Amino acid sequence: MSPSHQERVFKQSYALELLSIAEADWNTALYLRKGLQEHAVRSENFFFFVQQTLEKLLKAVLVSQQLPVPLVHDLGILIAKIPREIEPPFGYEINRLSEFAAVRRYEESSLIWNEEEADEAVELGNKAISWAKTIIPSSFTAP
Repeated sequence: MSPSHQERVFKQSYALELLSIAEADWNTALYLRKGLQEHAVRSENFFFFVQQTLEKLLKAVLVSQQLPVPLVHDLGILIAKIPREIEPPFGYEINRLSEFAAVRRYEESSLIWNEEEADEAVELGNKAISWAKTIIPSSFTAP
């Protein structure tokens, strides 16, 4: 794919739709978190939905600012596109979750996680949603 096709500018109103999808993904992550505590779900699935939430939130913020959105799953690339004046309350450390968008979804029990990491992921998701909601004006007209 040529570089010009690796980014896309969307209608600003699409930011609300992405925000809504991110919140639904977040609810799924929180549901899976409960299953994770009971050892009833794959830990990779929990972390995948945390990654998906962050990916969609970053893309929603870019859309709201009328900036080109990289068509990637790499959180590091997405966070690098966020303007300094609205940067999120987290940094490039979230990029460690990027592997859950691809490789880790296809590996069985290769992830060794602990409660602290899952708790950190929940805290990160909550911060990310709060941050995105301060950036994305609710006055946009939904598509």
